[in-house]
Formats: sequence, C-alpha cells, structure tokens
Amino acid sequence: MVAADLGSKESVVQAAQGGDVVVHAANVPYADWPRIVPRLAENALAAAEAAGATLAFPGNVYVYGHPRSRPVTEDHPEEPHTEKGKLRLAIERTFLQAHQEGRVKLVLPRYPDFYGPGVMHDLFLPIFDGALRGGPCRLPLDADAPHEFILVDDAATAMLKLVNTPGAHGRSVHVPGPQPITPREFVRLVYASAGSGEPKIRVFGRGMFRLVGLFNRTVGSAYEMAYLFDDPVLLDGSLYQSLPGSPYPATPYEEGVRRTMDWYRSHRATS
Repeated sequence: MVAADLGSKESVVQAAQGGDVVVHAANVPYADWPRIVPRLAENALAAAEAAGATLAFPGNVYVYGHPRSRPVTEDHPEEPHTEKGKLRLAIERTFLQAHQEGRVKLVLPRYPDFYGPGVMHDLFLPIFDGALRGGPCRLPLDADAPHEFILVDDAATAMLKLVNTPGAHGRSVHVPGPQPITPREFVRLVYASAGSGEPKIRVFGRGMFRLVGLFNRTVGSAYEMAYLFDDPVLLDGSLYQSLPGSPYPATPYEEGVRRTMDWYRSHRATS
C-alpha cells in the first residue's frame, strides 16, 4: 500500500506509477465540493496519464438533472440544474476529452446511490442506527417514490468488468440497482434484518430541509439535490448487458441489506 496526499498532484502521480488502473473514487462533504472536487479530478487525470493507466471514474445521476423519462438511457440529455450536477458534468467532459485525445482510456460507469459495508453517509447512517436501536429514522421528502440503490460490491464488480471491456471505454454505461424500490420498503428491509419490527419513519419536507440548512452547512449544501427523492432518476441497464454480454451484477436488496447490517452491527460495537 502506498499513501498519497490526494490534494497534491505530485504525490498522486508518484503513487500511481506502475499502476494499470487509476480509480478516482475520492469524495468530500458537499459543502467542500466547489473548492476541492475539481482539484482531486485534475490530480487523478494527471496520475492516470503519467502512468499510462486506465482512468475509472464512478459516475452518478446528477448530470441529467430532472429526468425526461423513466428509466433513463445513456443518451438522455445532460442538463443539470444544480451546481453539483454542473460540476460533475464538467469533470466528465474533461475526462472524456482526454480519452478522445488518446491521453487516457476512460471507464465511466454510472450508478444510483451506493449502500453496503463501509458506506455510512448521512442518508443511511440514521436508518441502520435506528434499526439497531429499535427507534425511529428519518427520510427526505417522499418515502414512497421509486428509488434505486446499488450494493457497493456490485458497483466494484461492474467497474472491473467494464475496465476489461474495450467497447465500454470512452462512454458512460449505466449500472442500475436490482430494481426500483421505495425508500420505505428499503427501510423495512433494514429494520427486519435487525429484528426491530415495523419501522417508525419520520419524513421531513422541503420546508424543514431549508430551515435546518440555515444552521447546518452540510444539510444546506445537500438541499439542491433533494429533487432526487421526489423526481427520481432510474437507470436503464440495457447497454451494460450488451457490452460485456452478461447481466449487470444485482445482489437482491434483502441479501445486500443483511450483509450491510452485519458490517454495521460489528462496526457499531467496536466504535
């Protein structure tokens, strides 16, 4: 293992020397995106180019903005209305241009929300914690609108498959979850895996989201992405299946939630 300062181009370039694939999966809190995310992307591209490596960048649905159809295919217009969507789109276009110029080979899988062992961001932490405590949990906007989640293990498997599929290089390729599920149904699976029975779900609307965001920088910076919970982007996975010639990995939610709960229960006990 080689340590590197991701904010330093020289450090990242040095760490990537001799590598075949550079996976740029680093992230920072939403509030720090404008200041840090472009620099991390620039450094990842420089590292891949210097090493002659394939650059793999996990994409998300932010670049589409409000969906014009469900499910969304890869030719959907890219018209983000949020600052984070515009930033992600600019980074993707920079990476795609580098691919077209022959500077790197780009792999760009596009995923829905991640969940799984080790993934405990502000959406999932209160759900799994609430399930273990037998208490309530909170969800934004609409608990009954369809949504998609992908197990992080499936995301990694799909990325490796696309890295080894030349026809997938230089284009975005959707990797959906097993199927759409409502957040309410997902939460019920989590509580069932913890043996906690029927969950008590507290749904907070835009007004509360805005109010809390006035006092909480993290919540305030997340507000613009709230539309994804009442106007969701659902991904079509047909292209993936046609490129590697196999279905995209899709661990059933029941199994993925059980594995995540096992990890979280162990992690919570030792933290």
